[in-house]
Amino acid sequence: MARGGRLRYQFRRMQGATNDGVTVAQRCHAFDGWVMRRVGAARRSWLTRLIVPYTIAGTIGLPWLLAGAAVDQAQRVVVVAAVAALLTSIVKRVARRDRPDHLPLLVRPLRSSSFPSGHAASAAAAMCALLIVAPGLAPVWIAMTLAMALSRVYVGVHYPTDVLAGAGLGVLVALVPVILAAT
Repeated sequence: MARGGRLRYQFRRMQGATNDGVTVAQRCHAFDGWVMRRVGAARRSWLTRLIVPYTIAGTIGLPWLLAGAAVDQAQRVVVVAAVAALLTSIVKRVARRDRPDHLPLLVRPLRSSSFPSGHAASAAAAMCALLIVAPGLAPVWIAMTLAMALSRVYVGVHYPTDVLAGAGLGVLVALVPVILAAT
């Protein structure tokens, strides 16, 4: 490859373009749309009756409060989930991503930005805290977190990439104190 070609390639990579000229953002948007269409086709009334109350309970952190209380760690779990929610609200103000409009909403419309998912962030942060204090119940904590994260896409208020970013933020929030304590 000639020197000029290599520089153009590197510049395109810095702009987020892949080899075929499609940006990472375009690929993410296509992925989001693809998943949202499949979620819409997978909706079932029995599943909706389970998921909607669970995702609404997640709005106030109820699943994490109860899980923390079940292992005598309610304060620790609530603090880490609240910090994740606070950081998520800050990122939402900067990101300002519109909510999806691919599916009919199963919950009331939200006014905040879509990116990242606060429910997924709080769930992932709480899960990490719970995994530290009660690792024997790991399948329960993981299942609760996955259910919460997936519920946000199912009810139509988040794109899958919002949920992935929220979960990543939640894991970071929970693990930073652990890493700092280890050093």
